[in-house]
Amino acid sequence: MKNINQELINDILEHSKISDKKLYGKIQAFLDLYEKQIKINKKLKKENSFFLEKWDKRNNSEHDKKDKIIEQQSRLAAMGEIIDAVAHQWKQPLNAISMLVDMLEDDFKDGSINNSYITDLSSTVHLQINHMVTTLNEFRNFLRPSTKNENFHVNTIIQNVRILMKDELITQNLYIDLDIEEDIVIFGNENELKHLFINLINNSIDAFNEHDIRERKLSIKCLRKNKQVIIEILDNAGGISPKIIDQIFKSNFTTKAKGKGTGIGLYMSSKIVAKNNGKISVRNIDQGALFTISLLESNI
Repeated sequence: MKNINQELINDILEHSKISDKKLYGKIQAFLDLYEKQIKINKKLKKENSFFLEKWDKRNNSEHDKKDKIIEQQSRLAAMGEIIDAVAHQWKQPLNAISMLVDMLEDDFKDGSINNSYITDLSSTVHLQINHMVTTLNEFRNFLRPSTKNENFHVNTIIQNVRILMKDELITQNLYIDLDIEEDIVIFGNENELKHLFINLINNSIDAFNEHDIRERKLSIKCLRKNKQVIIEILDNAGGISPKIIDQIFKSNFTTKAKGKGTGIGLYMSSKIVAKNNGKISVRNIDQGALFTISLLESNI
């Protein structure tokens, strides 16, 4: 009987009982019906809460499954690109070693081989092999599944991304200008954040190609601000249409032609940032797009 003054009800019942027994009976029947309805409402509320809780759990479970599928699709797409990149990056040192072997045979016939020649040849070959090993190790580390969060330098993972994308950056005539303090450390999943930067750089490359921009500029800046690590990625690729800029982090959204875009790159980027307790935003500035990522700085 909440929200109803019990004394007032009792008073009304008493007066109706004295003045009009028929009215008293109707009032009493109404109050009985009211109390019965309250009990029914309580029961329905309890049942609804139970079903809503189950519905939320089911929806969350379906949402988690969807994200896992999208994450797997993104990783498979990255694997294909990286295998292709390995082949490209190994091609140059293998050609160099092959050329040195051919020169060695000719120089042996000419009798021009001495200790100095062998030392220089050995040094050059080992330099090429070390480059191949470094590249392979970086690719292996990137592809190795990791759920472990750890402290790492922002500058280190950006440099590793440049190794991973070296051939693509050369092919696309794109130099990345870095302005990163070497001692900035964050806590998170290193491989996931490498994936994030690869996604954003590839997004700029796609925009450069789409707008047929020849003089390409891309800069990555990292600074501290109120115990936050702010990472800014800016290009001059023409920016993002105001009509779609609010939608680019949505699942399955792509501006690319059919068959050329998966719609998972920027969506996965936003999920990676959120998973690492950060935020990502984008806005148009000058002649391009500025992506801003905010992450917590490590306490070490």
